Amino acid sequence: MKTRYLFIRLSLLFLVLAGLFFPSYTAAGGELSEYGNPFTWVTLGKVRVKAEVVSSPEKLYLGLGRRPELAEGRGMLFILPSREVQNFCMRDMRFGLDFIWLAPGRVAGLTRNVSPLDQEACYCSPEPVAFVLEVPAGFCERNGIRVGDPATW
Repeated sequence: MKTRYLFIRLSLLFLVLAGLFFPSYTAAGGELSEYGNPFTWVTLGKVRVKAEVVSSPEKLYLGLGRRPELAEGRGMLFILPSREVQNFCMRDMRFGLDFIWLAPGRVAGLTRNVSPLDQEACYCSPEPVAFVLEVPAGFCERNGIRVGDPATW
């Protein structure tokens, strides 16, 4: 009986935490991408991006690699295990990206127009962060995204 009670309490705690960290995911009824990742909305200034959320070691490693494209207005939000200077690369990429380095409540940095041909290069966040949004190359320029813009997700 105690085990069942503990299971119910833990299940409720999980649902509450999921609602806090992924409100649009739980509100949207758990909509998943074609790759099995939950969606959330990321707002950068006045621009919204529908982003796949990844946080497991396997999904963080794979990222957008091996995909044929990423549609305009879409992205991938990486939730990393710790707040530190992050290093990203273009492993198995077939299209260019902009990296948007996110600190709580703001855009901490931008790495623009990263070529898929630069598979050996490493790109570092300008400060310790725990969140990174990848969007199609040129997105930041087309939408006027700047360092210091407000960011929510």
